[in-house]
Amino acid sequence: MRYEFTRDGDPVGAAQWEGPGQVAFELEDESARPAFKRFFAREEVYLGSGHDGEEFQVRRRDWTPWEFERACMAFARREGYACKRVPNAAVHERPA
Repeated sequence: MRYEFTRDGDPVGAAQWEGPGQVAFELEDESARPAFKRFFAREEVYLGSGHDGEEFQVRRRDWTPWEFERACMAFARREGYACKRVPNAAVHERPA
């Protein structure tokens, strides 16, 4: 899953979900990288089912495709970007 971000029609970059906790960024301006990385690595608190005492659940914003998609929309609103889902780019091999 991949989202591209723009501001006033100008490309800012893209974020691609590659797996739990693995988001690749392609940015036009590398100075934006820390904000992207910090935002997607943070945790969100969700209301749980209450079953077995799980009233709240905490997960990273990049842990599942659903959470990643939700995080992209929230990040775009927060930063004043427009974002749209686009076809995935090639996935690169990560060093071990």
